[in-house]
Amino acid sequence: MTFNPVAALNVLECRNIIPTKNASAIDLGSQTSSINNIFIKNLINQNKPLTVNQKESLEKLSSKKSFTTKDYFISIGFNEYKSIDLNGAYDSYQFDLNKNILETYNFNQKYDLVINNGTGEHVFNQFSLFLNFHNLTKVNGIMLNILPFIDWINHGFYNFNPIFFGDLAASNKYEIIKISLANRDGAELKLDGDDFSILFEQIKPHRNNSKFAKMIEIAKEKIGKNILLVVATRKLQNVNFKIPLQGKYLSDVASYKTEYSSQEGGSADAANQISDNNKRK
Repeated sequence: MTFNPVAALNVLECRNIIPTKNASAIDLGSQTSSINNIFIKNLINQNKPLTVNQKESLEKLSSKKSFTTKDYFISIGFNEYKSIDLNGAYDSYQFDLNKNILETYNFNQKYDLVINNGTGEHVFNQFSLFLNFHNLTKVNGIMLNILPFIDWINHGFYNFNPIFFGDLAASNKYEIIKISLANRDGAELKLDGDDFSILFEQIKPHRNNSKFAKMIEIAKEKIGKNILLVVATRKLQNVNFKIPLQGKYLSDVASYKTEYSSQEGGSADAANQISDNNKRK
């Protein structure tokens, strides 16, 4: 996996909303840094929101010809940075993310920031992946996803739709902090305010009324091909991980006793997300 500009900018954004002084972070996947001292100098010169300590540390980092992903995390104020990867690179925990790492490896550490940057699409067992993601995150900790969305052909097993994260958040009562469309160089397109339901609209053939479709057209024009989905959520409760049901089907099973009875609407109210029961009327 590659720690690129969009990852670096979003990690910085997350660090600056984590109130913990001695914050910890862990990456799902060992990350080879593709940012350099020019990126760091631009980060400083572009007046990004930096604390005095961050700016001083980043200035020192910019003087180096090369540095690691861990060096960047420490420079922006993380006290601890680790990663998990089956290949064991960069001193990572050599765990298989297809498995429940709590049960398989008796690993129960928790972190203020957990990052899924270009890893999740390569893990076949999505249940275990997001179970591990949940279990690794402290209460009030942040989960950052940067994953393929449009024009990533045969890159991994999966590309991800926004409703995946909308209903994942609804099921586990995560707070959605941010959803954006981005490219690897750090250009992002996001909506003002918290109207995430636009991003959960189903885009159907021969229908031209989708606001999300228009947003995607703008993204292709402004940020190019190979569009990434960036999602940041906050874990609010210390509860067991729950598998989500796609939002539009909640009303279909509302009269039955199911494990989804406490799930919030998520993507259900977005345009073109019509339940089967309503289709039958």
